[in-house]
Amino acid sequence: MIKKIIPLIIIIVFILLIVFNSGKNIENGNLSNMGLVVTNNGVTYYNKYEKGIFRVKNGEEEQLTDETAYSLNIVNNKIYYITVEGFNNVVIKCVDTNGLNKRNIATIYTSISKIYVNNRYIYYSTNETGKGIARLGINGENETSIVTESVQDFELCDNYLYYVNMKNQICKISLSDNITTCLLEEEIARKIQIVNDWIYYYNQSENALFRLNKDGSKNELVSVLINNETYNVSGKYVYYFDKENLKISRMQIKNTQKCDDIVNLSTSKTKINIANDEIYYLDKSKNESESYQIFRIKLNGKPAKNIQY
Repeated sequence: MIKKIIPLIIIIVFILLIVFNSGKNIENGNLSNMGLVVTNNGVTYYNKYEKGIFRVKNGEEEQLTDETAYSLNIVNNKIYYITVEGFNNVVIKCVDTNGLNKRNIATIYTSISKIYVNNRYIYYSTNETGKGIARLGINGENETSIVTESVQDFELCDNYLYYVNMKNQICKISLSDNITTCLLEEEIARKIQIVNDWIYYYNQSENALFRLNKDGSKNELVSVLINNETYNVSGKYVYYFDKENLKISRMQIKNTQKCDDIVNLSTSKTKINIANDEIYYLDKSKNESESYQIFRIKLNGKPAKNIQY
């Protein structure tokens, strides 16, 4: 009898793990950089900017949509994303990972083009009076306000919403009991990114990258070389935009005295997304009708397969 029960238990656990893992696909580093790229089950999905969402599988590309998409989340074989409709008007949409069944979920009023999809809810910032962060069911119904003060950045991680308020303080709120905690009372923080036990943030007072322990107990300098808000922490490296020299570079978190150049740019603004050992980044468009195009390169700076336009 016991021999029969054990395999059954293993099967049940395996099924639960599949269900749990298929329910969320949050890549904070990319979502902090406009969410232009997301990976799922070895397949990469990225926004070819004005050309729409493309799927990369076994080196072959397939177009799924035809509109500029941001903040790509994948949950249960659906891509949730946003498009900009007008001044501070953003439409939340979804499409199957095979490009079928595209639909609008909701139109929201926000200045932060970022969403997180988790546990059948969509979390987003809002500019509506008395609301800072809210959530909707994935069917677009039952809006609930969670944070009631205005925010300038936020991330969802481990049943907490971490955010930077308009005073440039870092706070968090528990989704289970709605208790809010101020983690960094100094009014110095800008863009945040959560990696493991750390909240990385741009310190606008020191003009450098810092990191704060998720319980607020430790605050330390990462590097003065990272002197703007465009960065992405991945693995043991920080990939960042060297605005003064117009290039993307990287440095090891434990050896911030040494940096490696990855690629030179032709623009003063970019976003850094990482997927499958490649960097997807924005640069000046080679097409006069577009401002930007997305390109990719290997994490070590070696050439990757060109994106065709």
